[in-house]
Amino acid sequence: MKKQIIYIMFLFVATIWSGCKKDNYEAPNASVSGNIVDAATGKNVPQQTLNGAKIRLYQLGYTGLIPQPISSSVNADGSYANSFIFNGKYKLFAEGPFFVKDTIFDLNINGNTKQDLKVQPYLTLSCEVISKTATSITIRVNAKRSTGNVQKIARVGAVAGLTTSVDVNNYYNLDASNNGRVLINTETDGDAAIEAKSYEFIIEKLKPNTLYYVRAVSRTINDGNLFNYTNVMEVTTAAQ
Repeated sequence: MKKQIIYIMFLFVATIWSGCKKDNYEAPNASVSGNIVDAATGKNVPQQTLNGAKIRLYQLGYTGLIPQPISSSVNADGSYANSFIFNGKYKLFAEGPFFVKDTIFDLNINGNTKQDLKVQPYLTLSCEVISKTATSITIRVNAKRSTGNVQKIARVGAVAGLTTSVDVNNYYNLDASNNGRVLINTETDGDAAIEAKSYEFIIEKLKPNTLYYVRAVSRTINDGNLFNYTNVMEVTTAAQ
């Protein structure tokens, strides 16, 4: 009986030791960060934070294996960062509401690595606050396709929310009335007329003396129905 107990204890300790050895992997030791940049202007291309643009990293050097992508979301201002990767060689590219102008092959990530990606956005937008009251914000929006883009402009609008991640799916929604989003269908309108027009949208039923994050939105007919955006603006409604 004593021999059996000693044997069981030996197996128990051996199992724990084996598990510790298997789990004793090196922690991620590198990071990569940068911006999605308009190749024509050099400016960052604003993005939808949730379910929007993605940065894909494929680590190279695995013979006979297809590496799985390491995906990172992009911030509203077009910047990205991933601090949970290993040193090594990667292929890096972006997916979003733009034509990719360059894909980075054989990117050598060593420590903290910086890398921008140049793209051609489907649309370039402008957004201007025209007026505000205690319960509303009026916004002027212009949308233009980038040079050479023949995609149909399908939607134009504006959104307002209580966080900087405001987008067409994440906006101020009082009583489920969708009051923080104004979006019109332009699929039956001519693109030249859309590009020449200034749209004015009134976002209503807001709270007085409250900070809102506002941006223009628009999309073409594209795979994924991805939206282009302006940068986020801060607007505080008037006091009651």
